Amino acid sequence: MSHSPVLNRMPRVSVVIKTYDDREKHRQAPGERGAGPVLVGYLAETMEALRQQTLAPHEVLVVDSSRGDGIIRALEAAEASIGVSVRRVPLPSQEFSHPRALNLGVREASGEIISILSGDATPANERWLESLIGPLSGSRVAGTCSRQIPRPGVPQSRAEEFRIWWRYRRKSSFRRKDPLFSNASAAFRRDLALAIPFDENLMELEDYDWGMKVRDRGYTIVYVGDSEVYHSHSSSSLQTARRMLYYGYFRAKLHLLKRLRARNP
Repeated sequence: MSHSPVLNRMPRVSVVIKTYDDREKHRQAPGERGAGPVLVGYLAETMEALRQQTLAPHEVLVVDSSRGDGIIRALEAAEASIGVSVRRVPLPSQEFSHPRALNLGVREASGEIISILSGDATPANERWLESLIGPLSGSRVAGTCSRQIPRPGVPQSRAEEFRIWWRYRRKSSFRRKDPLFSNASAAFRRDLALAIPFDENLMELEDYDWGMKVRDRGYTIVYVGDSEVYHSHSSSSLQTARRMLYYGYFRAKLHLLKRLRARNP
């Protein structure tokens, strides 16, 4: 089995942000009045956080499936202040899926490393990017993911508070013994993501599926506790419980399909 080469210099990093119009599911955007997608406000916060990073990205790509011109105007304002190339990559909303947006961003990017952010995820400290890509200097590390913490001002149910605490309670970095990998905030090698693209037949857990595939090839996933990102949901305890049960069922299904494919190659 071949491994990716060791990165012995600071690589070029493309930050790819996925935006999808979810104005009816979240609270009003920070700083906005009246109706409007919360995503625009979150994107403005994210661009400001990127401007303050200790490691500046090579470029920022926004794979945008939102309606209206809010994202376009936010990007025009951001490019002047952030000091790096900011580019919108349109993806029609009717064609949107998380794996499709990811693969499109990977193909359009020019950096050696891809750092992914969901539209509702914002770096929470100045070393978010530098810490996140650090473990990728090892040739056997396929990807890294951030520690997620609650976004200030977003109300949370007890179940959501417990979910975030349990899954992201560790502040130290470690190599995962499972394929758990979250594209809410992650980084990976572009060449590896081109060789092993995200499965566009999946509507959910494409990141977990990718983690399974790279582990099967001898790679590891690293959780980076120093790379923190604001990312939380305002779902009720019942909604959170249902989502976690569904994800558990879907993970079990992915493992079953993997075993079936191994028996019938």
